[in-house]
Amino acid sequence: MASAALLLVGAGCSDYSTGIFGANVTGTFALQTFNGSPLPAFFDRNTFQERDLVVETFTLYADGTYADDYRMRTITSSGSSDQDFEDRGVYQVNNTALTFRDSQTGNTFTGSLTGNTLTVTQFGDVYVFSR
Repeated sequence: MASAALLLVGAGCSDYSTGIFGANVTGTFALQTFNGSPLPAFFDRNTFQERDLVVETFTLYADGTYADDYRMRTITSSGSSDQDFEDRGVYQVNNTALTFRDSQTGNTFTGSLTGNTLTVTQFGDVYVFSR
């Protein structure tokens, strides 16, 4: 899997830190909305629990890697609890588009950067971040 990640990093034609029309794509972005809702935002529900997205930061590094740190709140009939998660992976820039690949799962997803707004789409969900 590490070989595949290195291959993806090396495959990009653009400079990771300046690939979008010379703009600096690196930095830390804080989640503002999830599917149009401000945080905390409803994420999913089943018969026994509801999960809400409480906070999330997405960091793009100059070496073509990213870190996605977020907190989920699980609400059940007996109360609620928070749990922190972190996802890591690689990204590449192609003009105004970004493509991400999760290093653990291999899942790919897309994004775009306009000014200080990073929009990420994954599994049909839309995350809007700002720096």
